[in-house]
Amino acid sequence: MSDDILIKTILAKHKSRYGVGLSDGDAFEFFCAETVLKPFALTFDEIEKGIVDGKNDGGIDSVYFFVNRSLIAIDTDMDMFKSPVTVDLYIIQSKIDGGFAEGAMAKLQAAVPQLIALDADPATLAAIYNSDVQETFETYRDGLQDLAGQFPTVNVHIIYATLANAGNDKVEAMIPALEKAVAEKFPKSTCKVELWGAAKLYEEAQKQNVLVKKLPFVKSAISHGKGYVFLAGLRDYYDFITDNGKIIDALFEFNVRDYQSTASVNKEIAATLKTADDQADFWWLNNGITILAEEAQSQDNKLTIKNPLVVNGLQTSHEIHRFFAGGGSDVNRSVQVRVLEIDDEVRRDRVIKATNSQTGIKPASLHATEPFQRKIEDFLMQLGIFYDRRKDYWRNKGKPADKIIGIERLAQSAMAVMRERPHDARARPTTILKEDAEYQALFADTTDLKIYQVCAELFFAVDAYFKKHGKTIDSVYRNNLRYHLMMQLAWELNGSRPVHIAALRQLKVSTLTEATIKKVLDHTIEQFEKAGAADKTAKSDTFTVTLQKASLVKASVLAAQAPAVASPAATPTPAVSQTLPAGSK
Repeated sequence: MSDDILIKTILAKHKSRYGVGLSDGDAFEFFCAETVLKPFALTFDEIEKGIVDGKNDGGIDSVYFFVNRSLIAIDTDMDMFKSPVTVDLYIIQSKIDGGFAEGAMAKLQAAVPQLIALDADPATLAAIYNSDVQETFETYRDGLQDLAGQFPTVNVHIIYATLANAGNDKVEAMIPALEKAVAEKFPKSTCKVELWGAAKLYEEAQKQNVLVKKLPFVKSAISHGKGYVFLAGLRDYYDFITDNGKIIDALFEFNVRDYQSTASVNKEIAATLKTADDQADFWWLNNGITILAEEAQSQDNKLTIKNPLVVNGLQTSHEIHRFFAGGGSDVNRSVQVRVLEIDDEVRRDRVIKATNSQTGIKPASLHATEPFQRKIEDFLMQLGIFYDRRKDYWRNKGKPADKIIGIERLAQSAMAVMRERPHDARARPTTILKEDAEYQALFADTTDLKIYQVCAELFFAVDAYFKKHGKTIDSVYRNNLRYHLMMQLAWELNGSRPVHIAALRQLKVSTLTEATIKKVLDHTIEQFEKAGAADKTAKSDTFTVTLQKASLVKASVLAAQAPAVASPAATPTPAVSQTLPAGSK
């Protein structure tokens, strides 16, 4: 059986994982991005956010921007990245029909150098490319300028993937010119263009998601119950956390950028690593590593670990990686490692929180382990909704993408529906979870769990509508109006605005029809066009006020007496705060 048939068989079997109603071409785009970016262990949501395919896409189907292997969002604080800094930009073109074509490569040759140029004119780009393409590359260009003082190394990866079983000499001859044109756009920049045919795609796709790693230990390990404590050579630990010299992101529970802010600690670890002739061993001066495992077995001075998860020691791990990746050598010193074989989710969350609470990690990164977050997960699971409070937990269990909602998506949905701040949901997808006051307003443990059901179902309903009618809805609307639409659909279901706590928990999202969604979307687009139809419009509280004033449903008496909307930095308005009374369960 040829490789292209094998890929089509995989797509037919697993297409539902990417969402209901997707065309083969759309599923192939998701499959290619997932396969190319497998080393980064991205979630469904993260992969989907990078897909920019559509009218005026410049021949680009998906784009992903990483700094020090952390995926960058529109609201990422670039100040947290300190030298040395490595930037990776992945640009993927994926075509399920036909083989490699010169026309497709020509589009990349024209678009990519223009989009990555730091002096690119936004007005010129707006006339050529769709909203998703513009915003993604604007984030990249702004990020590079913010990082200029750190003198980053920039790597641009362009992947052209098809189901071809053979190459195309004319397309391959076009590669050097594209690589040169891109590499010239920034100092210390490189570009690599790769053609991924069916054989390459199948080779990468068949790599198992179950990760089994072996970690040698020095002399002997102390074993008690289902735990091990031992010393591992620094070089052996480097080999354990890397694959072909690249750090394996799937090993880590939390995004590495949460650990970039404590630069002074990282510098101290780096300095200790470089002092190879120090009389004190490395493990004397370092708290060590904690690893959770599904299974662990000791034999021949090696611990075999199934699905290891490094939950404490991320700073140490990344500094060890940088040391050896940068040419360092050390065969004498060791790092202390604890491996705990835990298959119980509650105990695992307790260990994650306990070990990380002793470090400088931001509190927001630990919220996923809190009892109330588990309650939300358990409640939604009974309804066939899978809440990914922990990265890719349900995806790895084979649940369909259109029934999975991550903690970030749920927070954005709650911000739009429960707090009537869709502009913040649009503009601050990650930072709303990093501010304690915002988090407490969204996830107070007195909040009725049914509210999260409504928020998740509204997200699914809008997402399904956009996917079904994506070819007829301009990307500028899909990209900007998702959360504004959700807010107004809640009003529509309620018959008035705002939707207060007693009514919000009882909304029947299943009664929404396509006709209703279309009516509200058309109204939103009309108001959006009047307000300027730009990304900044959707990110402004002024536009939310406009929608409130032009609402298709009547305002309640309480809403008429209260200010329209809180500014991003302000406390909730009296109208919104009424939706969160104490003891509302």
